[in-house]
Amino acid sequence: MSLKFNSDPPKSGSVVPPLKTSRPPEVRPPLVGPATAAPPLARVKLTVPPPLKTATAPPPEIGPTEKVQTFYKQLSHAATDLNTASDELAKPIKVWEVALKKLNLGVPAWVDISKGGDEPDWWDRGVGYTRLKDGWGIALRTRSGNYNYPDEGSEELWAFNDAPRWLRIEGVGKLPDLLGALLKQAEDTTKKLKAKVAQANELAEAITAVASELAALEGK
Repeated sequence: MSLKFNSDPPKSGSVVPPLKTSRPPEVRPPLVGPATAAPPLARVKLTVPPPLKTATAPPPEIGPTEKVQTFYKQLSHAATDLNTASDELAKPIKVWEVALKKLNLGVPAWVDISKGGDEPDWWDRGVGYTRLKDGWGIALRTRSGNYNYPDEGSEELWAFNDAPRWLRIEGVGKLPDLLGALLKQAEDTTKKLKAKVAQANELAEAITAVASELAALEGK
């Protein structure tokens, strides 16, 4: 079967019929309402990698002479700071001593800073208020001994500001406990004194009577 095509051009004024296709024409739905905007783009967080660490060369070794010079200079500065800090710690201790001397307590008291030992040996460190060479003051002490030989123990005693620095550092935190110990010691001593007042008065009356009798005999 052969197909015949009309090769004659269309006549003027004639209408060329549309070509028929098997695909239906696309129908677009009418727009309803205002056009919607496109959703905003999500932010993407960029992670910046840390800078690469470059290997540093080890410091060159210095000789013994340079070490001595360097360390001595550093030690000189450290010693200045150490002495300054020590002097600063001494100031409040003097304030404590002036305040306690005004009370005229006249009773000693001690509290332990630390203690230990393997029995029968023992040791302790303490801070206290006691009579020193220059009068009453805050003191620090170290003691050691053996329970089997109580008379052979040893003790080192310093005024607080003259004690080794490491011991002063330990003792500062115990000063509030020292006040409590002084309070208890003062109260206990007061009770003992009051209990002896009657006995002392009785003895005073006895010696007064004897002295009066002797005076009377001498007057005859």
